[in-house]
Amino acid sequence: MDDGSENGCFKVAVPAKNEKEARKYVSGNGEVIAVKDITEDYPISAEKVGEALERAGFGKTEMDLIVRCLQMNNIAH
Repeated sequence: MDDGSENGCFKVAVPAKNEKEARKYVSGNGEVIAVKDITEDYPISAEKVGEALERAGFGKTEMDLIVRCLQMNNIAH
């Protein structure tokens, strides 16, 4: 994205099902220069997320909700 400032371009990773949703997610924050699917570059383990949440003191229900949301949106596997 180019935010129009003297700092110029920067990268941002956003959760989106397609390019249209990615552009909508960042709308109003500058000009979108390019969109690239990086899903395969950054695999997220649902098991490791669960373990991290448990270490952080989350309860079972909260952990289940967070991990399931990530799985339902194909963010964690």
